[in-house]
Amino acid sequence: MIEEFLDEDLIIVVDKIEDKFAMIEKMIDQALRKGIIMTREPILHKIREREELESTGVVEGIAIPHARTEAVKDLLMVIGVVKEGLDFNSLDGKPVNIVFLIVAPEEAKSKYIQVLARISRICRQEDFRKTLLDATSPSEVISILGKFDT
Repeated sequence: MIEEFLDEDLIIVVDKIEDKFAMIEKMIDQALRKGIIMTREPILHKIREREELESTGVVEGIAIPHARTEAVKDLLMVIGVVKEGLDFNSLDGKPVNIVFLIVAPEEAKSKYIQVLARISRICRQEDFRKTLLDATSPSEVISILGKFDT
């Protein structure tokens, strides 16, 4: 199911980045460059708003910033792998290495919830987290997700 939203151009692998909002902006800008979104500000605003309520840095190095907004036509997913980890103010206090940015229009609520649940399930697998952190390219990230999203 997740594979239908994957695109190598929407996967970012970096060694280091200064903070969670820099990563989120980089991910949104990647979707903008790809032409999937036409404007970044409404999406960035919704994601920041959500992060101010409660961090989307969950546990074990995973963050899932997400929002629903009419600034997108269909569900958008951008994946980021940060080798050195970054402070996401995570619930477990650990640095985040893997970021799944998910944005969907209001009418795609069901699809949005299904994708969030699926990512959450996959991310509970320690082998998945370790393998994904070793990825060096977007194509590797897609291959790894394909293996674990069964």
